[in-house]
Amino acid sequence: MKNLKNAILLLFCTILAATTLTSCLSDDKDNNDSNIITLSGAQRQQTLQSLAGDYSGYLYFYNNSKKDSVEVDWKVSSTDSTFTCFSFPISFLKYYVTTNPNIKEAVTNAGGQTLIGAVNTYAQAAKTYWNQNYYFYLMTPANKTLKFNYNGKACEITFADYMANSSYGYLYPQIQYYNKKSSINFVIKSVKVGDDQIDVNTVFQAVGSK
Repeated sequence: MKNLKNAILLLFCTILAATTLTSCLSDDKDNNDSNIITLSGAQRQQTLQSLAGDYSGYLYFYNNSKKDSVEVDWKVSSTDSTFTCFSFPISFLKYYVTTNPNIKEAVTNAGGQTLIGAVNTYAQAAKTYWNQNYYFYLMTPANKTLKFNYNGKACEITFADYMANSSYGYLYPQIQYYNKKSSINFVIKSVKVGDDQIDVNTVFQAVGSK
């Protein structure tokens, strides 16, 4: 188990570095256009088929300024391009809504919730990554929300399309895949319980393997 956690943490760090590099390449006006290829429909389907499968791993967050994680499982289907997590572990959000006891109680005790989203492939790719079968995608939760009920109150977690970051420019709800391992960013904007709402504005990353 310790070796598995170390391997996942290593992948986590590697993927963050790759994300940063990709962002820099995309924003660099002097970037060599010959490194970018336009993917055919068959190639884009190829990336989906590679990603498809069941994953087990960890979702990372901060617990009182200390890095922490919670187990999470999900699957990706290439036939309908969907991401599904039958028990998305919303309890980790209790560390980000501490100023509102009603919201904290709800996310702490409501249990795992089903999260479904659409997986979209990119029309272009960098040869550097494509030649290594290192693929990128975007995952948009259905209606950009996760809705559930707790003690008779309607609850809603809202997701954003992107989020500004001082270190990386912008972070997106991006999936990365390489060699049966994958990472995914969840860009959480806010949590609402009844009439109470708190902005979270944080990107959380899950890392797992088939």
